Amino acid sequence: MSRYRYTKIKRDSDSNRVYGLTIYPQVPIQDGDLFVYAVEGDRLENVAYRYYNDTSLWWIIAEANNIKGGRFALDPNVELRIPINIEPILLEFRNINSTGTTGTSGGGGGY
Repeated sequence: MSRYRYTKIKRDSDSNRVYGLTIYPQVPIQDGDLFVYAVEGDRLENVAYRYYNDTSLWWIIAEANNIKGGRFALDPNVELRIPINIEPILLEFRNINSTGTTGTSGGGGGY
């Protein structure tokens, strides 16, 4: 999934193309979620690739674990929640960002 596929493109006052804010939905805890520890040197995109075979889905793990502020490096001493049933999350992400609304869950963060 392309990182910017659902991000709106705007023009600034000088007619330069700029990307709008991408909104990420909240990721509620589910029965099938895994709980794991990162390996020393792991980053969000590495873990996303390991579990989803797609580095661009790093934001699902970030939202599930309240990781904010552009921090990609993971602490191996902190347990991570890995959502496994991601289809509903991806559907809400697409709905939020294709309509420009915040969706039914209230929305999560923008990165």
